[in-house]
Amino acid sequence: QLQANQQLLQQEINQLAALKTPATPGAASLAGSFPRSILIPGTDTSLAIGGYVKLDAFWWLQGGSPNGNVSASDAVNNYLNGVPLNAPIGGAFNPHSRGNGVFQFTARESRFHVETRTPTAWGPADTYLEIDFYGCSAGGLDCSNQNQVTNPVLPRLRLAYGTLGPWLAGQDWDAVNDLQAQPEMIDFGGEMGHFGYARSPQLRYTWAGPYGLSAIVAANQPLTQVIGPAGAFETDSGSVTAGAAAAGFAPVALAVNPTKNTLPDGNFVLGITQPWGHLRLNAILQDMELQDGSFISQNYLGYGGGFSGNVRPGWFGWAKDGFGFEAWAGSGLGHYANGTAGATGWQAIASNFGGGPAEGNVCGYGAVGIAPTAACAKFVHSTTFSQFGGQVNYAHYWLPNLRSTVVYGYQGQDVPSGLIGPGMALGVVNRAVWNATANLIWSPVAFVNIGLEYTYGQRETEGGARGNMQVIEGEFQVSF
Repeated sequence: QLQANQQLLQQEINQLAALKTPATPGAASLAGSFPRSILIPGTDTSLAIGGYVKLDAFWWLQGGSPNGNVSASDAVNNYLNGVPLNAPIGGAFNPHSRGNGVFQFTARESRFHVETRTPTAWGPADTYLEIDFYGCSAGGLDCSNQNQVTNPVLPRLRLAYGTLGPWLAGQDWDAVNDLQAQPEMIDFGGEMGHFGYARSPQLRYTWAGPYGLSAIVAANQPLTQVIGPAGAFETDSGSVTAGAAAAGFAPVALAVNPTKNTLPDGNFVLGITQPWGHLRLNAILQDMELQDGSFISQNYLGYGGGFSGNVRPGWFGWAKDGFGFEAWAGSGLGHYANGTAGATGWQAIASNFGGGPAEGNVCGYGAVGIAPTAACAKFVHSTTFSQFGGQVNYAHYWLPNLRSTVVYGYQGQDVPSGLIGPGMALGVVNRAVWNATANLIWSPVAFVNIGLEYTYGQRETEGGARGNMQVIEGEFQVSF
C-alpha cells in the first residue's frame, strides 16, 4: 500500500511539473497534465476538447460516380475497389465513360473529441471519445438525396475507450493497424496496401519493456465474411429468410445467412521504437464458421501478418523527412486486408452456398426456395484464400510549414473463380488493386492545413477486366 501511495504521489508531482501556465499568486492553475488540457477543479483529472472542421473537394478526371450521393465516393481509395470497369460487361451502358469531369464537396470528415487523463495507483486512467459525421448511409430519402435541400449527415462513433494502466477496453484502432507507418493523406480512405481495417471494440493489453521494446495482445470483435455467387455477405448482414430476401434484406439471393462468429479475433504486435523510427511485427488469428442450422457446419481459421515501420534517415539535414512501409500476407484475412466491404472488397471465405450448377452447387443448396437436404448439402464447398499487399511512402518537408508525401500501395488476392462463378469473377470480384498518390500541404498557421492531392488507381477483376480512376482532391482544414 505504501508503494502504491508513493507511485500515486509521484504521478501527481509529474502532473504538476508538466503544467504549461504558471499559476498566478493566490489563484489556482487550470493547466492540465498534457498539452491543450485543463485541470478540472477539485480533481486530479485533466480534460481536453479538440477536433477539426474540414472541407474536401473532389474533381474526378476519370472513374467518378455521376449519380451517386457524395458519401459513395468521398473516401477515394475505398471507392477504388468498386470503380466502374473501363468496358461494360455484356453490352450494357458504360458508367465509366460518364465518370469523367465529376465534381463534389463534402464536410463529413469534420470531427471532435473529448479526452481525459487521471493518475491512479494502478497507472493512468484515460478516456477518449471521438465522433465524425459518416453516420448517414444510402437508403432513406434524406440519406440518398443528400444535396436536395441540405446535407443531413449524422454523427458516427469513431473511438470510445478507457484505459487503466496497460489495459484498454472500448473501441480503438486495431492493434495491427500501424498508424505511424501510414502516410499523411488528404483522402479519407487512405492508401491501398495497409494492414488492418480501422477501429473495433476490443480488450487490449500493452507491455512496455526496456530499450524501446513493446508487445500488444488484443481480443477484437469478430466478423465472418463470405464471397459467393450471390455476392458478399457477413454476420452483419443479418438473418435472412425467403420473406426477408423479398423485402430487400441482404444477401437477397440466399434463404439464410450461414455466417457465425464464435470467438474474438486475436491481434498480436511486437515492436521496437527508437529515435530513428520504429519497427513492428503484426499478426492476426480469426475463427469463422458457416452454419445454416440444417446440414452445413464448417469452421475456418483466418491467419496472417507481416511487418511495418517508419524510418527518419536525417539525410541532407532533413530531420523531419521519413519513410513509412508495410508488407503482409495471409489466408482468410477478410477485412484485415485493408477492410473495404462489399462484393468488390476483401472477404475471408469463398463459397458456392446459394449458387447453382455453374458454381458446382448442383441443387442450388442455400438459395431461396431450395429445401435443404443432406444429399444437396454435399455440393456446398467453401475455402479460405490467400491475400497479400503492402505500401511504401515518403514525406518531404520543403519548408517547416510546407510538405509533400508520395505513396504507392498494392494488394491482391486469389479468389477461387470456380466457387463464385464466372459472372462474379469477370465483372465484380477484384484480383488486384493499386494506387499512387502525391500531395502538397501548406500550414499557414500550426492548426490550419490547405492541401492539394492527386491519385491514380486501378482495379483488376479475377476475370481480367479493369477499371481506372484519376482524381484531384483539395482540403481546407481548421483544427481546434
